[in-house]
Amino acid sequence: MKQQGKVQLSRICLAVCLAMASQTAQAQQTNAKAEAEGLEIIQVTAQKRSENMQQVPIAITAFSRDNIDKMGLVNVNDLGRITPGLETNNATATQTSFNIRGISTNDFGIGLDAAVAVYIDGVYVGRRGTSNMNFTDVERVEVLKGPQGTLFGRNSAAGAIHIITKAASADAEGQFRATLGSHGKQKMEFSGTAALTDTVNGRIGINRNKRDGYLDVKNSKDKYGNQNDWSARGSLETTLNNGASLVARADVSNIDQQGRPAVTLNTAYGSGDPFGPIEYDFEGHETREAGGLSVEYQQDWSGMQFTSLTAYRQFDRGNAMEDDGSAFARAFFASNLIEDQNQLSQEFRLSQNGDDFKWTLGANWFRENIEQITQATFNTLTFDALAVVQMGADPRSVPMLPLGTGVAGAYMTMGTAAARQAVAAEIGRLMMQGMSFAQAQASVGNALVNANLTKVMGQHMEQFDNEGTTTSTAIYFDGTYALTEQLDLTLGGRYTFDKKDFYLNSVPRNFFNVPFGNVGQVPLAVAFIPQSADQNADWSKFTPRAVLDYQWTPELMTYISYAEGFKAGGFNTLGEAAPVKEETVKNTEIGVKSTWLDNRVRLNLSAYQYDYTNLQQLELVGPPGGVPTYNLRNVDAEGKGVELELIALVTDDLRLTANYGHLNTEYTKWQYFSWENSGSKVGQPISGMPEDQASLLLDYYFAGLNGQFNWNLTYSYTGDRTEGVDGPKLAVLPFEQGSVKGLNNDALNSIKGFGLVNTRLSWQSDNHPFSLAFFINNALDEQYIIQTGGQAMAVGSPIATPGLPRMYGIEFGLTF
Repeated sequence: MKQQGKVQLSRICLAVCLAMASQTAQAQQTNAKAEAEGLEIIQVTAQKRSENMQQVPIAITAFSRDNIDKMGLVNVNDLGRITPGLETNNATATQTSFNIRGISTNDFGIGLDAAVAVYIDGVYVGRRGTSNMNFTDVERVEVLKGPQGTLFGRNSAAGAIHIITKAASADAEGQFRATLGSHGKQKMEFSGTAALTDTVNGRIGINRNKRDGYLDVKNSKDKYGNQNDWSARGSLETTLNNGASLVARADVSNIDQQGRPAVTLNTAYGSGDPFGPIEYDFEGHETREAGGLSVEYQQDWSGMQFTSLTAYRQFDRGNAMEDDGSAFARAFFASNLIEDQNQLSQEFRLSQNGDDFKWTLGANWFRENIEQITQATFNTLTFDALAVVQMGADPRSVPMLPLGTGVAGAYMTMGTAAARQAVAAEIGRLMMQGMSFAQAQASVGNALVNANLTKVMGQHMEQFDNEGTTTSTAIYFDGTYALTEQLDLTLGGRYTFDKKDFYLNSVPRNFFNVPFGNVGQVPLAVAFIPQSADQNADWSKFTPRAVLDYQWTPELMTYISYAEGFKAGGFNTLGEAAPVKEETVKNTEIGVKSTWLDNRVRLNLSAYQYDYTNLQQLELVGPPGGVPTYNLRNVDAEGKGVELELIALVTDDLRLTANYGHLNTEYTKWQYFSWENSGSKVGQPISGMPEDQASLLLDYYFAGLNGQFNWNLTYSYTGDRTEGVDGPKLAVLPFEQGSVKGLNNDALNSIKGFGLVNTRLSWQSDNHPFSLAFFINNALDEQYIIQTGGQAMAVGSPIATPGLPRMYGIEFGLTF
């Protein structure tokens, strides 16, 4: 990392002091239209109690229901474009990865947990298959940055995303909204609440969404990239005779749509143009059925509040992907992930909000059972491409390679010991007859191919089965003591114990005939080594938190904090290996939260640095000349950054918001696999996180047509990002560096930064309970890439996934 790119603590302190001295200001977020007296403050529960967000010494970005609607935020994946420090560029709804301040988990298997925790109404939703939740009938969303392990617990080492749904009310009300848009967009939403009895209130929310594809398909009138999903949630609330409150919540959702689009960058396999018509010989498909139940009980005990939260969640999903992004038969590579998961959790909390001392004492228990099937399917002729990549040759040469060359190589070198001995003996016999070694080798290879023509022209599927059980228990305490009227000290800590049992199994499913040496049928495994193992391990950690905050005036607070995060170790999903170590992060942060000009301007500024130890990283790698396999390594990293969030009520009708985040990361230690002695990424940035993120928002109200108009304009910028590490490094790129639109001309082939403009104009009648709105997303039709790389790099086909083009629509709303 370049020295000038680093953020020094001395400079951070200076920036904070300047921010305190200046009379500009921050704000996070507002509800509907800000009134003349100033900006409304969101109440958040980041510290397990309802508090003014401006008085919470944590870097938080919060979104009210009103702003979720105005900015067109549909699910968690949409938050990244307007949240500094959060990256969510995911191309699939059922296999997501969220990145906070450079930290995420890239493992698609079930052997590891996510580093960014997602919660819904306090319930942990950790698996990638179900963490991208729709904002159906949601009250607000809180993004908490930095380690949140003390209060939120499991796997929030990087941060946490908390979704809070709307509460039931005795006041009957409802809302209906219908949307029609480009690409056949159809969406209907309904929510309502009412008193069901004198003591029970109920609420329900339903969402149904469909959209046709948006990507041209070569030589077809069809479009690719459709959407098809629905979700529903409901709640019942009551007050018991003893004064306690009881809330029961339930939610269910379903996805059934085409999978992630992929375009090969290999110009010999396809066009190599991420924004041209796509080609595929396998239609990706993703499905998910998910749901959950929770019961929350609260009761006041002698000035204290007792809370019990019991929850059950489950999901099953399938994600079948076109991995090579082409219709080239000799690179055919498709994968399928099938998961079935259920979890049960229990949390008990006891808290008190005294004048001088506020504290929370709690205990958590969590148990998860999960099964995963991983399937990899190739054409047998794909072995030709695999062989070229393993030799370090240009993957663009595969179409010119004699048909079956790689297949013959696989049959000669990847069979059983008896098969390899028979091959060697046959080569020796032919050489005794006067053939050269090359001639004998070619002859044996041809004989093997001819003896297996049906298999050679068919497909080769391998499968890996996994089962996992995780049990986690924790106790925690967090307390804030008022040292003076203005100075507060917060101390907290959590002790976590995680135990995991893990089973893996893969058996040969493919065989070939050896026509000499009386060997007969021989098993062949290329992607997954046949094996079976039962593994178990446990990890424990105490993670502390300390915060000192000073309320200089009612409008200005500064804080400094130190927090540690922890994520348990785990297992390689696709091969027996020693468990990877647990991740730990040590984060130091200082910040300012301020309000100015009679509550018309707010400014929040935070600066942080962290050291990450044993970051868990999955890579598809292997020894030179060997077939790459999935392996886990631990690496160390560090990061330093600043985040700024500003909001100004320019007039009673005009609000401007600006957010900015800058982050420098780098690997500081690189673990080598046994066959490696080079290739360290020390000094390189952590994959996937841009150095710069920014957004600007204009929110303007004006009267007209017997109603109120609101115009919302949002610009979001995502800086350059490095590609992921999920595929093997290619010795020769299958495209000319600098020739791919959306990629930079640099050694890392990093993804170019991009800016998106979204706008929405709505009208609410003064006399009738209905509203109309017109929206455009990606109004400038920016062409940008979401992700590159992929596991099909093993067959010479790195892929790119293009972002969504311009889309528009109209909405009709009715309230009652």
